[in-house]
Amino acid sequence: MSPLEDRTLVSFVHGYEDLDITLGNEPRPALWAVSGEAGEAHRYPFPRAPEDFHDLSGMIRGALPSSEQPSFKRLPRFGLTGLSVAGDRVYAGSWNGVYVIRRSDLVLEGIISHEMMSDMHGIWAAPDHVITVLTPRDTVVITDPDGQVIEHFRIYSDLTVQKDEGAEGVDWRFVGKQFRGSTGYWHFNHVQRIGDEIWLTSRNANCFVVVDPLRRRARLRLMNLCTPALLHDGCLIDGRFYFTSIDGKIIIASPNADAEHTHQELDRVEAPGVYLRDLVSRLIRLEETSLGREPNWCRGIAASSGVIQVTIDGRYDTDLSFGLLALTEAGEVLRNVRYRWAEAGDPTALRYVTGFDVALG
Repeated sequence: MSPLEDRTLVSFVHGYEDLDITLGNEPRPALWAVSGEAGEAHRYPFPRAPEDFHDLSGMIRGALPSSEQPSFKRLPRFGLTGLSVAGDRVYAGSWNGVYVIRRSDLVLEGIISHEMMSDMHGIWAAPDHVITVLTPRDTVVITDPDGQVIEHFRIYSDLTVQKDEGAEGVDWRFVGKQFRGSTGYWHFNHVQRIGDEIWLTSRNANCFVVVDPLRRRARLRLMNLCTPALLHDGCLIDGRFYFTSIDGKIIIASPNADAEHTHQELDRVEAPGVYLRDLVSRLIRLEETSLGREPNWCRGIAASSGVIQVTIDGRYDTDLSFGLLALTEAGEVLRNVRYRWAEAGDPTALRYVTGFDVALG
């Protein structure tokens, strides 16, 4: 069966122009299930204020906030961010929790939430634990299914790995982001476990930061980028890494010893393995594919059977839609289905609706 015939899950987020807007806690669209050329958006509740959590207490797995916790100045976006499929469940990040969703029908079963969850980007899940990142603190947090923190550690600028005691004692679910752009020293986006290691993509460093939790060590995995990039997601698929760059690029990278060295005209050396290189990259510029233009955003990524799927577009002051783009590694566009802002809410009040992550499920 073609990957386009299977179901593809797309998480998306949306925010409003009025940051002080008071909205009810009704379910909101956040997960788009696409098969072929058709898609259906599924809705979920998104607690923002402390009383919202208490209203949904039957759904919360973990710590309810203090009722005395003040609301923060800038309210978070609605919607789901990182996706991870584990067994018969889909796990999806949000601003302040990880949503446990039944895979068969995409019904919400619970929300894992505690004080060390805030502005989550990528997540990784297994049946017995979930890995998230407290992005403003560069802190990796490992949580059990009941919402109890198993451990947490911060990756410092010198690659030191230590418990982040400075992050404790604050309910990060109610700390708003007060500025545009990246947060944290590294600004970790995608997170995944490969063997005993945790691999994190750093937007600010354009590389992987690989953490060994047992030995409390971290190292970098670098690549020979030949053009500016702003890495977002980067996942391992069939021995190769697939990355998105938010400016409309897809990067495919392999270890130097395994890389194909004939795809670049400038890479014609008799013994390329003698050079010190880590991940050797191949670039797909979306504007040079049959899409024919540079999208204004490019984020989540999934790949299977030679087909790459990414989310594109959705920034404010542009066409009021975002897309799920599927293409071959040769740049042939196979699918470009669109989700319209009007399907998420009043488009005159929305500031953005944009796709975040992609998962095959």
